[in-house]
Amino acid sequence: MTQTLETNLPRKYSQVQSSNLLFYGLLIYTVIFYSQLGSRFPTLAPFRPEFTIGTLLLIAIFFKIFNNELDIRQNGINGAAIFFLVSALITIPFAFVKSRALFSFLSLLKFCSIYLMIISAIDSENKLKTFMYVYLASISLLFVQPFLLSLQGKGFIQAAGVMRLQGITGYFAHPNQLGGITAANLPYFYYFMRYEKSRAAKVIFFLLIIVGLRVIMLTQSRTAFVGVFSFAFLVWLFGKRKLLGLAIGLVSCIVLWHVAPEQTKYRFRSLASTTYVLSVDRSELTEEELQQVSSMASRWTLIKRGLIAFSENPFLGLGLNCFPSFNGQRWGLWFPPHNTYVQALAEMGLVGFTAFCFFIFTIFRNLKVAGRLVERTGVPDNFLRSMISAVIVYLLTRLAVSLFGQDLYGNYWWVAAGLSVVILRIIKMDSQNQSDKNMKSAEVIALCPLSS
Repeated sequence: MTQTLETNLPRKYSQVQSSNLLFYGLLIYTVIFYSQLGSRFPTLAPFRPEFTIGTLLLIAIFFKIFNNELDIRQNGINGAAIFFLVSALITIPFAFVKSRALFSFLSLLKFCSIYLMIISAIDSENKLKTFMYVYLASISLLFVQPFLLSLQGKGFIQAAGVMRLQGITGYFAHPNQLGGITAANLPYFYYFMRYEKSRAAKVIFFLLIIVGLRVIMLTQSRTAFVGVFSFAFLVWLFGKRKLLGLAIGLVSCIVLWHVAPEQTKYRFRSLASTTYVLSVDRSELTEEELQQVSSMASRWTLIKRGLIAFSENPFLGLGLNCFPSFNGQRWGLWFPPHNTYVQALAEMGLVGFTAFCFFIFTIFRNLKVAGRLVERTGVPDNFLRSMISAVIVYLLTRLAVSLFGQDLYGNYWWVAAGLSVVILRIIKMDSQNQSDKNMKSAEVIALCPLSS
């Protein structure tokens, strides 16, 4: 019988489900990473809690794989992930700065480990729900704390000529990182609000969305602005009541515009009129406006220089994270390209760019197959249906945000990839279990004597 992606279950998986120990380890790692525990509490920094927990988890996972207690080979996305990692690895010997490329590759391995943890530890719908609640709680901590500080007039820094709200500490401290991570995760909060039956839970998720939007305003991050509008457009595009959605969207935009700080309005106007901003006579601008124009112009310059770097190194690129060194030595500006796609071309060449695109494609393919399978259930409020929509919109929003950020080596793609594998796996298991039940029912009916 022909085996297909939609119906074939892994032969060993039902016999060797991952242990609860791995799952609890994943939850702990998620809290530590997104709360940036080591940065928040300097006394913990020498113990490196994120590295320690992550290493122990990976050792346990590899031990189970080598002992045939865990089978993670059931999804074609694994090959795409290996292709991407190998494409990154082979740039190191030819990198512009080999030590920088090597360090970045090790960082990439750390970020992609979340993918391996997710697909190894989550084997049921209940575990997926628990993981998502822990993940969203950790994400909420990232932007709720700065929001509370902003109410006291604290947590702001001077950057790009304006006062901008920053994160508490660690990897998400920069206003752009804070705004980006908040905007990209709005889809999860939205679809969980739609899915939840409890009114209290719906209100909590709604309030978190409002707080997140306010934080994005205060970060003054144009990258995050793009994320918000991408999220809103995608929700409207995939929604069924488009006229109602359009009316709600227009009203929301009017309300948000009136409550937005004046600096936020100017930052948005500079994003909306890019051509004007780059061509305006700078001698007529105020100092604040000049800083905004310079920011937009420098980003455009970085993109053009990234394409120059790609044209000179088209096959393997400059090496991981080596564009800042190339840019600095040639033009005296030690900045990244501020565009993930240009970053991929400049630093990994056509090989790496192709591998990245294929990796993203396989995530969408998983979600498409999962969506086709879950449609057969006919249950409108199914949790897995909501998760499929949330991951699709999350990934598309993240791709839009990446037009203005250097996210090639981040963990965003790996989280989405892991969730796509888990969702598809659970749907297949449920489908197989339902088929088994139907077969048993048919056998019972066949064995029952006919009534007179």
